[in-house]
Amino acid sequence: MFCVPSFIHIYGKEFIINPNLEEISSYLKSLLPKTIIDVRTDFISNFLEPLDSSKRDDEIVSIAQKLAGIRVLDYSKQNLNPEPMYAEIDYERRKILNPAAKSIGVFYDGFELQNIFHPLMKRDERSFAHLHIVFINQLIATWEEDDDRYHARSSVCGFPSIISTAGIVEAPAKPREFYLLRQQYGMMGREDLALAEFKKKFEGRFIEYGDPRMTEVCKGYAAQALFYHITGEPFCHDKGCRLFNAHWQEELIYSQLESPYEFCEIHTDMLYKLK
Repeated sequence: MFCVPSFIHIYGKEFIINPNLEEISSYLKSLLPKTIIDVRTDFISNFLEPLDSSKRDDEIVSIAQKLAGIRVLDYSKQNLNPEPMYAEIDYERRKILNPAAKSIGVFYDGFELQNIFHPLMKRDERSFAHLHIVFINQLIATWEEDDDRYHARSSVCGFPSIISTAGIVEAPAKPREFYLLRQQYGMMGREDLALAEFKKKFEGRFIEYGDPRMTEVCKGYAAQALFYHITGEPFCHDKGCRLFNAHWQEELIYSQLESPYEFCEIHTDMLYKLK
């Protein structure tokens, strides 16, 4: 049984510049013309906006403590950061007050981030009639039981679904040549040269920060969040389908930018029926 949302809420307006969230809204509207879609400010600001000043200050501190507590400090351990330091909490507080600020090298447990975000949704929007898609510039990771470690992710689907623009750059692996170059230059303490040479040699074969293709790529991740909401399964095995779960940058670029078709036959037919 399908669960088609009547409303889609996209978060990150004014603070997420690339991708263009209005374009993503229009794209989702083309997939589900009857669904009402709005683009809102960043997720936490949207929650804080209606609160009075004293209540807002208390909530900012509370959320900052929770965010500091779900930092991934050791990729081989699941215990995260249960006793965050004051400086870590203050960092999160300042990030809440300035959502456009970049998070440098800090990873958060993606599922725990969902658990923090879920209670911040409006009570009357916590039903399956509403799909929430939260765009963030922080890095997220999830624990993988297969090898007992955390792995960077571009997105986590759920309630709400979270899409990390930084994760789209960092999570899918770059071509193998990059890691060989980094190892070679790393022995000389010059990984920056490895990245510069790699960019020159493999231009176009990976998504980077400020990439003009980011909006088009994020349409695919938004579609994955949509299909997860509707069917419980966000991914497709077809490498040319926008729902393909890319683990390499070159797979990501093919599925989102270079494939001769947008969705595989199965998902194209499914969308046609939903419309």
